[in-house]
Amino acid sequence: MKSEKHNVQSDPNRLGFGRLMLWKSSDITASWINLLMLNYLSIYASDTLGVNVGVVGTLLLASKFVDGITDLLAGWIVDNTHTKLGKARPYELCILGMTICTILLFSCSPEWSYNFKLVWIFIMYTLTFSIFTTLRQGANNPYTIRHFSNNPVLLKKVASYGGIVSMAGSMILAIVFPVLMGKIATSPAGWTRLVAAIMIPGTFIGILRFIFCKEDESVDAESSQEPVKIKEIFTMFSKNKYVWLFAIIMLCYNIIVNLAAGTYFFKWVIGDVSLLGLSSMLSIVLLPLMMFFPKIMDKLHSMGKMIFLFSIIGVAGYGLCFMGNDNLVIVMIGFIMGQFSTLPLSYYGILFIMNICTYNEILGLPRMDGSAGILSNFATKVGGALGAFITGGLLQLSGYISAENVVSQPDSAVLMIRVVYAILPLIMVAVIGICSLAFSKLEPIAEAYEAKKQH
Repeated sequence: MKSEKHNVQSDPNRLGFGRLMLWKSSDITASWINLLMLNYLSIYASDTLGVNVGVVGTLLLASKFVDGITDLLAGWIVDNTHTKLGKARPYELCILGMTICTILLFSCSPEWSYNFKLVWIFIMYTLTFSIFTTLRQGANNPYTIRHFSNNPVLLKKVASYGGIVSMAGSMILAIVFPVLMGKIATSPAGWTRLVAAIMIPGTFIGILRFIFCKEDESVDAESSQEPVKIKEIFTMFSKNKYVWLFAIIMLCYNIIVNLAAGTYFFKWVIGDVSLLGLSSMLSIVLLPLMMFFPKIMDKLHSMGKMIFLFSIIGVAGYGLCFMGNDNLVIVMIGFIMGQFSTLPLSYYGILFIMNICTYNEILGLPRMDGSAGILSNFATKVGGALGAFITGGLLQLSGYISAENVVSQPDSAVLMIRVVYAILPLIMVAVIGICSLAFSKLEPIAEAYEAKKQH
């Protein structure tokens, strides 16, 4: 018995539940921040602070110009970092800045001048995403590779089972927040209390990864120890087309996630914003399905082909959402189908990046496991801002009324809410499917190259 137990514990491919939970701790906190900042900031600013909904979207988009610089620098900085704590682990402390800035952003006073409100929103949002999130995301891939000893079996398990943990953690907040929002966030002070009540414990949860998850010092994820040069990063941009394909995929995915139309849809189309939590609750049915993702990938021999097939389901689902109008049952069925189509993208980014790094080596470049994610990280945040910008801009054009205590919206605004909630995601899912199918051509090439290296 002891011998069997020892063999299980020494199994390099074993991923213990405790280790998984510690590793995913900061991802749970980050998902809470994304939910609050990207799904509720727009309606908080427009309906509580009285800021024009179109202006809010413009501000968030403007912050992405800062991202264009910080994303490039973050990947380069991480690739050239060598400390006693490791290459990437120190940047995990950025989770502290993310939680603090989130609380501060939702502490904006309605008594402040209109322009000062705009400045406050811009600064806090930019610090959260352009500085702290950028550095943390830039370090995430090399940190993951090093903590799990560059073990491909472990990395797939972390992507699959870790995705379930992240999604479950995000769902908990997505389910309860609309209910708490209706009871507590009925005033500016209420918003601050609610967000602080979530982010303070979220801070303690988020720091667990830094404390307990060390890097494996024996891992050398790069092909050499030579510093990565900025010139090599731009060479990757010009020669590695798969960097761009993955960036487009993440751009479209994050536009879908951050359109933030759900709150508007349930408030003005369904007629009850508290039912928004129901959509998240029903999404729980997707959790068991994620257990089968690795088997589906093995069957198809391709992650890209799997996402392409899922995108077909997503297109049908979002079409159903639009046709369902205010029929809650039809809308929920369509919503779940749409969520299912993009679910792998939430957690399998590390596998895309690993293939991109391998192709860098094939091209004669360093692996650049930090810099390989520059474009996709930038696209992720641009997509988030574009989602809010598109929603705000289109609602403004449709005649949406941004003010407190509004009892109805014009028909043109209600129709536009339906378009943003269903038709725009439909288009984005179609683009994701096409790009994923194109990316799948790299997978056998990368697999053959890695197999050759082993021999």
